[in-house]
Amino acid sequence: MPVQSAARTRAPDSRDSTSLYLIEDDPAILEFVREALLLRPGWRLLGVSRDLAHAREHALAAPANVFLVDLGLPDGRGEALLRTLAMHKPDAELLVFTVFGDESRLIEALEAGATGYVLKGCASQELVLAVEQIRAGGAPISPLLARRLLKRFRADPPPAVQTASVSSADQMLLSQRETEVLQLLAQGYVNKEIALRLSIAPATVDSHVKNLYRKLSVHSRVQVIRVAQERGLL
Repeated sequence: MPVQSAARTRAPDSRDSTSLYLIEDDPAILEFVREALLLRPGWRLLGVSRDLAHAREHALAAPANVFLVDLGLPDGRGEALLRTLAMHKPDAELLVFTVFGDESRLIEALEAGATGYVLKGCASQELVLAVEQIRAGGAPISPLLARRLLKRFRADPPPAVQTASVSSADQMLLSQRETEVLQLLAQGYVNKEIALRLSIAPATVDSHVKNLYRKLSVHSRVQVIRVAQERGLL
């Protein structure tokens, strides 16, 4: 899938346009990330925060398009920061990079706005590939966690949901264009691809996505799709 580029005068190139911000208190992990970036010389590390307080002040001001977020920080849980980033930077990708390998933390992180989840201990190339996937509209999850989730769903299938008719209020909640954008979001398209498919400007898509977040009272793509499904809008 094509990705957005910061440059306006040439074709998108994820290696040139990717800028990262790291929220991590372990110096060894910071060095690991810096070494991984050597594999993609066009990428930039814009800054580092070692705790939530610093990140709330500095990460929010950084023009990064990928945030690497640890869940275990000295002054709190990374999920709180994910919610803040998802609210204030809806177009940025939030990639969790953590040691927590339990599915409950994964689900909580996704609900908080994460668009990917990678376990520490991976190779440098694996981290780079995860960033490339997330920039291309994917949702990378470490294979170990993905398998655990599949086993959990197979062992404990969700209860049957009664089909309810959509109320007239819900039907009128979204405009026709917002509904079209929502349907494409649910299919995994990123904003630039949605703009091309609907023949509208990327900025217009950004506006529709923000309206979806506001109308459905959510802060991430995962949440907007889930809530839309619950309300019968998809």
